[in-house]
Amino acid sequence: MATATKPRKKRRNVTEAQKARSAESKAAANEALAAYAALCLSEPAELEAFRVQAASVGWKEDPASDEPGYSVLNMALLAAQRRRLVHCGGFQYWLEQGRVPAEGSTSLGTFRRIGRKQSDDDKAKEKQLAEEGWQSAEKRKPRYYVKKGTFDVSQTVPRERCPHCGTAPAGPDDRTTQCPTTCAVFATRPGVKPPVELVVALMTSLLPDEDEADGEE
Repeated sequence: MATATKPRKKRRNVTEAQKARSAESKAAANEALAAYAALCLSEPAELEAFRVQAASVGWKEDPASDEPGYSVLNMALLAAQRRRLVHCGGFQYWLEQGRVPAEGSTSLGTFRRIGRKQSDDDKAKEKQLAEEGWQSAEKRKPRYYVKKGTFDVSQTVPRERCPHCGTAPAGPDDRTTQCPTTCAVFATRPGVKPPVELVVALMTSLLPDEDEADGEE
């Protein structure tokens, strides 16, 4: 008996206003990244602080992998928006941890890929077709957008009694009662720091191109 296949969802058309907002958010993110990269490359202490934060939050070398953690690029973007990072996650993640974003907290943005991620079989099939001349072998660059919705633990408050310090919200709708700064939930987590060479290479790539800068004068 043949199994019924689910119909594909129709992709909604993107309006010009949405495209403009997306381009604006990407431009702002790239500007913040360039400024942060220049700071890290000029101040060894800032570079080391970034590596410590990346180890605490959790980083991964391959952005396309399904492993937990953030790419080094997204770690840099998060750090460019908020200097001290300990443990990051989305709204639903923090609910599962018994915490909730504090009232008035502003979420952080990360780069997200547009479109379906190719499986290994898809990549192999595309390569074979390209070798047979059915399509161009030129690799298409993935497109990205900036998605808001990430919070550091310092931006969250206990939704229920904190297992570390015992702090509890004043009521079911309380999103202002915070754990003391000495609470273990805010402690830097142990982890492996990204190699200095990898971080320096990334930060250098984020600096504006000198030729482009000269052309803008």
